[in-house]
Amino acid sequence: MSDEKRPRLRVKVSVCTGCRACTVACALSHEGRVEIQRARIRVQKRLPEIEAPVFKPAFCRMCRNARCVAACPTGALVQDDAEGLVRLDAALCDGCGLCVPACPFEAIWLDDLRSVAVKCDECGGDPVCVRYCAPGALSFR
Repeated sequence: MSDEKRPRLRVKVSVCTGCRACTVACALSHEGRVEIQRARIRVQKRLPEIEAPVFKPAFCRMCRNARCVAACPTGALVQDDAEGLVRLDAALCDGCGLCVPACPFEAIWLDDLRSVAVKCDECGGDPVCVRYCAPGALSFR
């Protein structure tokens, strides 16, 4: 599938309220319990030089030529040539963390309990975070 035609997870930062419903839904979907530190999406609070804080969901952008893939020494992160998806095989991840600083979107991190990388997988094409984003900041199109 062409990179331009494939749906992508998108965010309207101006609409995000920081409620973190997306992280709760993600953690519950992937882990079977609400442990937001294990969610594949995180909501970062930014405090710009204005009165109101800005909330920014951080998730894998499935970059072309993904830096995290290039940084991974074990082959745990791979780019699917057909769809452009960046996939993580946790069984191959040794927890070295080289992928974390390689990501320009701060969208990959280490699970402290399992010592493996964690990143968005778009829930197989039906991201649960989008369904539970009440403000409508997240979309998949």
